Amino acid sequence: MRLKYLFGEFELNPASRELLRNGKLVALRPRSLECLIYLIEHRDRAVGRDELISAVWGRIDASGTVVAQTLLRARKALDDTGDQQAMIRTLPRFGYRWVMPVQEVALSSETDGADGESVAEAAPPEREPIVPADAWEEVEVEAPAPEPEGGRAGDGMAVEPGIGTAMAAPSATVWARRFPQLGWSMLVMLLVAAGLGFYYLRYWDKGPSVTADDAVLVMPVAVVPMDSENAWVRLGAMDYMAARLRGSGINVLPSEQVLRLSAAVEGDAPVLARKKLLALSGARWIILPEMRREQEGWRVRLRLFDAGEEQRIEARGGTVLVAAAEAADAWLRRQGGSGAGPPPGPLTERLHRIDAEILAGRLTEARRLVRSASPDERGDPRFLLREARLEFRAANFDVSGRLFQSALDQAPKADLETRIDALIGLGTVERSRNNLDAAEQRFTQSLVLLESLPPDRVNSRMVGVTYQGRGIIRAQRGDVDAGVKDMGQARVWLQRSGDLIRLGVVGHNIGKAEAIRGDYLQALHEFDRSIETFERFRVNDYLAITLQEKAEVQIVLARPAEAWSTIRRAEVQLPKLENGDVAMGILATKAKIQITLGRLRDAHDTLTGLRSRGMPDTDPRLLELWLRLYLARGEFAEARRLAENGPPAAGASGGLMLAAIQAALRGREVRLARTWLVEVAPRDEQAGDHAIALGLARSLIARATGERGAALQQADKVAVLVGGRAAPEMEIRTGVMQAMLLLDTHQYAAASAIMGELEKYAETDYRVAWVMSALYQALGDPRAAASAGERIRTLGGERDTAIEPIL
Repeated sequence: MRLKYLFGEFELNPASRELLRNGKLVALRPRSLECLIYLIEHRDRAVGRDELISAVWGRIDASGTVVAQTLLRARKALDDTGDQQAMIRTLPRFGYRWVMPVQEVALSSETDGADGESVAEAAPPEREPIVPADAWEEVEVEAPAPEPEGGRAGDGMAVEPGIGTAMAAPSATVWARRFPQLGWSMLVMLLVAAGLGFYYLRYWDKGPSVTADDAVLVMPVAVVPMDSENAWVRLGAMDYMAARLRGSGINVLPSEQVLRLSAAVEGDAPVLARKKLLALSGARWIILPEMRREQEGWRVRLRLFDAGEEQRIEARGGTVLVAAAEAADAWLRRQGGSGAGPPPGPLTERLHRIDAEILAGRLTEARRLVRSASPDERGDPRFLLREARLEFRAANFDVSGRLFQSALDQAPKADLETRIDALIGLGTVERSRNNLDAAEQRFTQSLVLLESLPPDRVNSRMVGVTYQGRGIIRAQRGDVDAGVKDMGQARVWLQRSGDLIRLGVVGHNIGKAEAIRGDYLQALHEFDRSIETFERFRVNDYLAITLQEKAEVQIVLARPAEAWSTIRRAEVQLPKLENGDVAMGILATKAKIQITLGRLRDAHDTLTGLRSRGMPDTDPRLLELWLRLYLARGEFAEARRLAENGPPAAGASGGLMLAAIQAALRGREVRLARTWLVEVAPRDEQAGDHAIALGLARSLIARATGERGAALQQADKVAVLVGGRAAPEMEIRTGVMQAMLLLDTHQYAAASAIMGELEKYAETDYRVAWVMSALYQALGDPRAAASAGERIRTLGGERDTAIEPIL
């Protein structure tokens, strides 16, 4: 039974997803509307924050700040802000409760309520699935939710990155060990966070691979009448027509990409919108469908545009999908082909209704459709795939794995599409369980089946998806070269399919891997390509995290001014982000750059803002930034106080260890410095960046205790390690350490040789400029010392230039 809810001046219809006030539509973002519906449906009790997150966001990683902002929008729409709380009451340290009396009104299937209203018992509520914080990396960005008739409700994106969050930080991995500036938690953030992409693999391109120039763009269906019973047709019929065209060898762009494109041209005049769609998508054809319900069934009209020339096709059918099939087949015949198969039956319609609800982000309705199916339907392999995906999103990995295995076992041998889908699903489940060997095996089995297809059934998009999945698994296991090779293959295949958003994701992943391999310039190139794609399609979360990662690479390259420009671009995206952890990551990078540039007051404000957003003081990122800020300001007592708390339970990176040890030594606490060294050293393998940080730490401690020879010996060992990596940030830290030790022992010629290598960074790096000034003073060159002094005053910002800089 479908219900709507009446309270005060408001009417809320969950089926049509409309909030009315005195009969007029109230614009409200999808997440805020979902929160409102959930609280009203569960008004008999208090709803905990975690329960609300899992129900509305479909995952477990949304921050408290995101929830509060989402509910604030709902309260504003209801005029329930401030201390009033006459509708939504906040329960401190728990959650929320709906407190205003509500009248329930039952709706008939044919009307929105005028003739079909009656007071009824509420249907039992259903919880949304929970999405794991560490799902699979090759998922897609979330498509924008469909907007209600009468006005835009806002961007329905939850958050996405390739990778990217600190939501529920994964354990340390090879990626984080080899490149701590970016870290694995950021590497998996966005692709994992939204928990959206698993269903993205349901599309199957049966036809031959073609270039994107021949691609077809099937737009959402204009439905008449658009009511609660027909709402699914907008995306369901679109998705079905796209799948039917693919079945005849046509290259049709993915539905998620179509929704992004649709949002990008909203409000434009029709002719301008079509031009923009062609330019953005690279497609040749645009199909604009319209479907109208009539007394004897459905009538569909297709407007088809090919390089500006319009064709029209009309067809009829007894059901939505039969009419859609007739129209699609009519166009295929006009193109010289034939129909794409038998007419759709009830099971096909149910499957596409489920797909439409998932596309729209209405997971509760998708689960209802699954549960209301007959036993025969639920036993169909295609149905099992959809149910498995929903269970995966609910973090029910065991159930999801069993369903994928059942789909694989029950699919006929000739049904390679379903078997490949199931293998990819199983690989994803194993990845979520951190069974990387098993995950790689499943992706490899999928590739074997894909390669067994005859040329006329080669599936370019799915080959790309599978290579991408295996590539990320291999990179995560530490074989970055093999991972990049697979992702390069993914790029080739996806380019042929025209899936531009996923191409951007692949480029983002390759950029991450290139940074790990030390090819920072190539990493910047890959990031820039992905940034252009994400800007084009307004994939805000991916855009934000890629800009952040680009800024991190620019820091490693000792280009702080460029990093500042990049992070400011990322900061522009903050109001558009729903995931607070992505925002906190951007602000953490911003604070790091501010400290590097000597903008210490601004850095203090940024770090204070991170605290107010919910980042705990024990977070390793925040702890390191506070330590570096206090040291840069000369507040050594405050820095030592932080260091006295010891390494956080979550573990300490090499950068945090160095900051804490320098804080201890500036406070003359050698024992504290050694405690940090002892506690952090065994936590990770002594290789790569971690080994460099350990060597520098030992050198710092030896210098503080007067063991200059031992200190220099440690620094020289680190220089050997750095020599093969050529990471400018590590080169600077090591060279500055060596030069200061040589100056301590009056070895000016050797110090000059070291600084000669670092001089190329003197215009951009404060540490290098400071040591250059000290060297010139030691050499008795007042003119050069004065010039270097002017340089350090420029680069120093608000730092006290009389204080020796930290590494």
